[in-house]
Amino acid sequence: MRFFRPASTCAALLLAAAGAAADTPKLARLSPPGGQRGTTVEVEFTGRALAQTREVLFYEAGITVEGIEPVESTTGPTGKAVPVDPGTRVRVKLKLAADCPLGPHGLRLRTATGLTEYQRFFVGPFPTVEENEVIGKTRNDKPETATPVSANVTVLGKLNDPTDVDLYRVEVKRGQRVSAEVEAARLGVERGIPDLHLAIYAPDGAKLAAADDSALFVQDPVLSVVAPRDGAYLVEVRHSMYNAANDVYRLHVGTFARPTGVYPAGGPAGEELKVRVLGDPKGAWDQTVRLPKAPGDVPFAAVSDGVSAPSPNRLRASPFPNVLEVEPNDTPEAAPATAVALPVAFNGIIDKPGDVDCFRFKAKKGEQFRFHALAQALGSPLDPVIWIKPVGAKANAAGQRAADSRPNQLGFAPAGGLIRETHDPVLEFTVPADGEYVLGVEDERGEGGADYVYRVEVQPEASAVHTYIAPEPENQFAPQLRQAIAVPAGNRTTVQVGVFATGRSVAGELELVGVNLPKGVTLHAPRLTPGMTKVPVVFEAAADAKPEALLVDLIARPVGGGATLASGYRQMIPMNAYGNNDYYLHVPIDRLALAVTEPAPFTVKVEEPKSALVQNGEVSLKFSVERAKGFDGPITVQLEWKPLGINTATPVTVPAGKTEGVYLLGAARNAAAGTHQLTLTAMSGSGRRGYNDGEGRTYVASQPFKLPVAEPHVEARFPRTSIERGKTAALVVKLNHLQPFEGKAAVTLGRLPRGIELADGPREITSADKEVKFTLRATPEALVGNYQGVVLDVTVTDKGQSVRQLSGGGVLRVDAERGAPAKDK
Repeated sequence: MRFFRPASTCAALLLAAAGAAADTPKLARLSPPGGQRGTTVEVEFTGRALAQTREVLFYEAGITVEGIEPVESTTGPTGKAVPVDPGTRVRVKLKLAADCPLGPHGLRLRTATGLTEYQRFFVGPFPTVEENEVIGKTRNDKPETATPVSANVTVLGKLNDPTDVDLYRVEVKRGQRVSAEVEAARLGVERGIPDLHLAIYAPDGAKLAAADDSALFVQDPVLSVVAPRDGAYLVEVRHSMYNAANDVYRLHVGTFARPTGVYPAGGPAGEELKVRVLGDPKGAWDQTVRLPKAPGDVPFAAVSDGVSAPSPNRLRASPFPNVLEVEPNDTPEAAPATAVALPVAFNGIIDKPGDVDCFRFKAKKGEQFRFHALAQALGSPLDPVIWIKPVGAKANAAGQRAADSRPNQLGFAPAGGLIRETHDPVLEFTVPADGEYVLGVEDERGEGGADYVYRVEVQPEASAVHTYIAPEPENQFAPQLRQAIAVPAGNRTTVQVGVFATGRSVAGELELVGVNLPKGVTLHAPRLTPGMTKVPVVFEAAADAKPEALLVDLIARPVGGGATLASGYRQMIPMNAYGNNDYYLHVPIDRLALAVTEPAPFTVKVEEPKSALVQNGEVSLKFSVERAKGFDGPITVQLEWKPLGINTATPVTVPAGKTEGVYLLGAARNAAAGTHQLTLTAMSGSGRRGYNDGEGRTYVASQPFKLPVAEPHVEARFPRTSIERGKTAALVVKLNHLQPFEGKAAVTLGRLPRGIELADGPREITSADKEVKFTLRATPEALVGNYQGVVLDVTVTDKGQSVRQLSGGGVLRVDAERGAPAKDK
């Protein structure tokens, strides 16, 4: 891979060397968003802080980078060069291999200071042509002004206003297909959903077909018809609700086949599979595909008349044999007489409304199996329901049934919004008795059709534990913020890693392990105990670590070895925001992007506490920052992950030029006793704009430090006490010592009501004292009434460090002076 250093890089490096805090890079869009495989494409990446772009990190193979350079100007409406804001655009030359997989390719940019958001670039089989509509000059919204295009091309178009209509004219012979497919919602955008409408018109103007959705690609429609005569056919693209906002799209148009289903939808991994290609207006046909040895999803691009479909259908490679339905099998009694052994994959088509497919299998008592029906995930219009009944059960007998699934059952990290695949049910079945059973498959709505394909994969129940970066609620407007790891050389960064199980919980401790980490990068993480869902993980890069970006895995494994546990990184990338900041498109990825970046202008170090933080107590953490020469800006410090019961202060900002600070930690009475591994995160800038805004920030972490949490030293018991306003009263607090301390501890009363004060000031106690006596004075400002929550404020010196705790909760009654009217509260 060859790189070109942007002309502005030298100045940027001088700025970094002077200790300036770097801006957080952001990638908003790509133009064009796709290209033809086997060609070289120049793509402009637009965002913020991109001047120091070093490389493009791809999630899929097939694309390499031939050059990176800054964009300093663009062509304006008059044709003249117009300057662009520095650092907002870079031009990247991408070489797409001749065998580059069709469809989306995830990517990020690595800059000198970080990684951008995840975006997608689409690869197709056809050459790309421009719509060539110029606002205010030329339009292609009428048949007579339609843009002429050749068959089997990809048009890069744009809906310039809500009512814009784009028409394309393509010459087709009688009997050929007229096919069209839109890529818009799949591209992923910052805001809104490009919900486009597609139509095909005959040469005489008759509408042959129209659609604004598809089972294959949901909001992206597809159409294919057979041309009834020679001539020029029109393909129309517009927004379905006439509310487009500069929506960019890729329109594939030509004579290609656009299948809507493939049957069977998968087969044994590593074997050759003969499939039936469905949904083509010229009829179905057979095609053979060699499945990979590794189980998982397989892209399948149908080929007809030597022309590939513009994007692939989805097949499955599985580690078990196929069973294909044999009609008639619409009742349990009509299911095949021979019961099959599990594991297996059942395949069929709900080919007409009301159809039910039944399969017979055998199993033994106590066996546990996972039945996963795949349809929506394959692009099928079927909304599957599956059920299991014993052979011979009455038609109306209750059985086990499933109509949907939870994201974690599918190996998807928690995410808000719509996830289409959860319409595919998972049924966890524990066999109640030895015998034969019937699996039933049907459509939730009672619908059916020739391409209502499904596949039910059955395998022994086994839980997996996956990792992901837990999004923060305050990041709802930037959901990808800090979900990629940027570690400055010679420094550290911390991130909150979440864990989830796909099935039953896993007993015993787990440890997190980084796979394929860059050389010089190490991972520090506390062990996961049962019930934990999130832990702080620190990535540390050696001073001589090479700046680079890699895709790594983050797995959980049992401490001490033992049983094998399936595990891996899983992240759900939300795209296409709409409504109340929900997200329509969710893209699952299975690797964590990690980059070693150029050095940061500061580091942070915590002085590990010498004594334990006690429950109902607090402790002050001392920390220091070391600044690079020339960097004097403010630095804000915060504890990002807190164990149960631990509370913190607001972020602490070290003012410009200062190097030390104190961060306060508190513990509730329910804080878990034990030793916790924590880190502090420091970022450039003050906290006024919001800690997680991601604007202009450099993030680093302290070294992991241990925080012991222990029981309080003293438990206080208060008697009910009363005092008359203007008088004094004695309050004797009983002491129960839970853990000893050396020397004397300072004690006073806290949370006294207004007008009540100590007549004799703070006291001192030792571990031998059973009680401590205070004298209270009620001033004329005291208000009559009962007051709860008076506490004993204890400060113990432990190993040279002050440890403060609050204990008890007494009730104090304030009375009016005798013979005087009461003063209301």
